[in-house]
Amino acid sequence: MSLQTSKTVLKIMGILGIIFGIIGIILGILMVAGGGLMGAAMATEGAADAGVAVGGFVLILGVLALITSIVTLIEGICSFRASKDSSKIGPAWVFALIGVILAVITTILTVMNGGSIFSNLFSLIINVVVFVAANTIKKANAEQ
Repeated sequence: MSLQTSKTVLKIMGILGIIFGIIGIILGILMVAGGGLMGAAMATEGAADAGVAVGGFVLILGVLALITSIVTLIEGICSFRASKDSSKIGPAWVFALIGVILAVITTILTVMNGGSIFSNLFSLIINVVVFVAANTIKKANAEQ
């Protein structure tokens, strides 16, 4: 991948990362709030054990969604900044690597639970592309 292509990839993926990070944070907050409300609603209907289990599960998923979305948002911001100034590639490279690791872990957990891995593979591919682009710029900076 050429240096100019890498900068373009970082710019596009940075914008997408910012958008999807914000959407994910909003959805994560809704999941956390929804988990608490679901547990409370089920508990008042006499299904306290089920309410705690379901509410707790949704709460955990919401927290995981929040963490992943925050990493995506930071990765997007760092990638966009690095696309304009290649001297700022360090944080983009680090968060791209963290994104790849999180995507691999999520894909493995999804496979272990028998879920569909389509969206996980999409996330993995995007994070790998961002990492490769950031790595190309990082190597070009090291040669200068």
